[in-house]
This record gives sequence, C-alpha cells and structure tokens, in this order.
Amino acid sequence: MILIYTGIEEIDKELHNNLKDSVIVNYSDYLIENNAFERQTVIISPKEIEGDLHEFLFLLKQMNMRIILLIKNQKQKETRLALQLGIYDIVFGNFYISQIKDIIEHPKNFKDISDLYRKTYNMKFNYKKMIRNNRTNFFFSRK
Repeated sequence: MILIYTGIEEIDKELHNNLKDSVIVNYSDYLIENNAFERQTVIISPKEIEGDLHEFLFLLKQMNMRIILLIKNQKQKETRLALQLGIYDIVFGNFYISQIKDIIEHPKNFKDISDLYRKTYNMKFNYKKMIRNNRTNFFFSRK
C-alpha cells in the first residue's frame, strides 16, 4: 500500500489516481497510530508535518516504512535530516507522476544519492586511483 500525504489536495488526488493501491492520508498522526501501516510506503511533504519532523520521520523509519520525501530544493534542512535517517528516495522541486512511479519501482540506493550526500555535508576526498603498473608493483611481477 502507498500512503499519500503531501498536504496539497490536487497533488494528493493526482497521485492517488495514478498509483495503484494508494490511500490519501488527511493528517500526519494517522500514519503512526497503532503501527497500522508498518512496512508500507509513504509519499510525504515535510512541510505538512505538525511537530518535530526529525522525531516523526524517525518513527516512520522505526516502523520500517519506505519514505518518499518531496522537498522544494536540495539546500533545505530537510535534505540533511533525510540523509541522516537513511532516506534516499527524495524528489526535489516540481515533479511528474512518472518520477514518483519510477522511484516506487526502482528505490534509490546510496550510490544514487552519494553526490547529494557529499554536497550536503561538504565532503571532499583526496582519494587517488591506484593504477596497476607492472614495474612498480612487485606483487604482480613474475621476476
């Protein structure tokens, strides 16, 4: 089952009409009440969450829910929070229903978001590729 909670009625209806086995949620606490939606997928906009977003997303992850997060841009604090919690299915800005369908069918992994992670946390690496050279690598030399 796919739960939809973006807070924008038109988007909720459009997603619901185009996604099989989907339900529109009208308030955020409904997602966490009685663990009824454990191991389900939720499409959510963080701006609609009442209260502490970090705590709410943590509770969803604790229920093994797959979270597809809709965020305006990469520089929002929600991006950092999502990456901290291991939420990789993030859609930025305006989107097409086909993008959401693609994410549902092909979940993102760390490789897909590694550049975003590096930018978000301002990480720079000095890793140099190791080049195999027969003259300098005595281990592979047959002499």
